[in-house]
Amino acid sequence: MDTQMFDSVIVWAILALGLFVYQKLTYFIVRLKTGHGNETVQAWSDTLERLISALPLLGLLGTIMGLLDAFTALANGEGLTATSALSEGISSALWTTQLGLVIAVPAWMLLSYMKNLSTREELANAIQPATAP
Repeated sequence: MDTQMFDSVIVWAILALGLFVYQKLTYFIVRLKTGHGNETVQAWSDTLERLISALPLLGLLGTIMGLLDAFTALANGEGLTATSALSEGISSALWTTQLGLVIAVPAWMLLSYMKNLSTREELANAIQPATAP
């Protein structure tokens, strides 16, 4: 993999936010599976949803930055240098878009799974006292 793919602050922001989101999702799913902390999960649910929604937007910001770099290179360059800089800018734009989506889509699915587990635990706790003698 080309090291230029990681020279953008946007790429690092996407990776850092993705790492944080996946760590929280994993932590809360494990807690729900072991029967602990449904209140904490519910408190974090909206925050995680917003953070996950920011990932594709960061990818879009990287796309805009990459295209701006490409058009600046095209305006300032001549011949082969302009073509090389143009393709590098377009590559950077597509890379950040892909990265934002690749990290966000599975996170949305995990968030949905976490919410489902939380709802199940909440229903189980609501039914349990009603059936107790």
